[in-house]
Amino acid sequence: MVHLKKSAKLITLLLIIKSAAALATGMVPESSLLIIEEQDKGGSINVKNTDPHPSLLYTNIVDIPGDTGTHLTVTQPVTRVEDGQTQQLRFILATDAPLTTEHLKRVTFEGIPPKIKSDHSRVSINIRQDIPVLIHPVNLPVVKDAWTLLKWSAAGNTVTVKNDSPYVVRMAENLVAKPSGTQMKIKQTYILPGQTLTAEAKTSLAGDSQLKFFPASRYGIDVPSYTATLNK
Repeated sequence: MVHLKKSAKLITLLLIIKSAAALATGMVPESSLLIIEEQDKGGSINVKNTDPHPSLLYTNIVDIPGDTGTHLTVTQPVTRVEDGQTQQLRFILATDAPLTTEHLKRVTFEGIPPKIKSDHSRVSINIRQDIPVLIHPVNLPVVKDAWTLLKWSAAGNTVTVKNDSPYVVRMAENLVAKPSGTQMKIKQTYILPGQTLTAEAKTSLAGDSQLKFFPASRYGIDVPSYTATLNK
């Protein structure tokens, strides 16, 4: 009986937390992708406070391992945003040299609510939004389907993908070899210019000639799928 009561309390607490998370969306950026143009030496994005109280908006830029040569700063890393109001954030770009390839970073937005008197019946949840930042060179033409430029190959049970293009390609982790339908996962959800990644299948891919994957468009919209030739 005691065990059942504890389980019931735990379930109730989890439901409260889940409901609170569903209602509190926190600081919401206007787009799921921030594009920074080298020619503009920066960019901006609007972030709305959707909570029913004012909060401090903390903005943090995260560098991607292996991606160097660009430096991005936000002019207001901490700012107060009233409930229901929108704050425009400005980003400044500096580069070590003129860019020849796209670069990738991430930016997080987190709202810190005001402190209130301790009330154990209330659950406080901070929601952190995390979106990619794509930095585009001034002299590089825009390509909306850069994932078609990736080169895929298979040997044994290993799939290798090479990005010889100057574009960043973002995609889901899931890969499907065809016609066998063998599924595997790639190590990360992006591939930088000049980068090579691998994925391991549990069985041989000797009979497969194609690879289906799920890229994300330049503007952050998921593409249903794309099937590429799987070279041997």
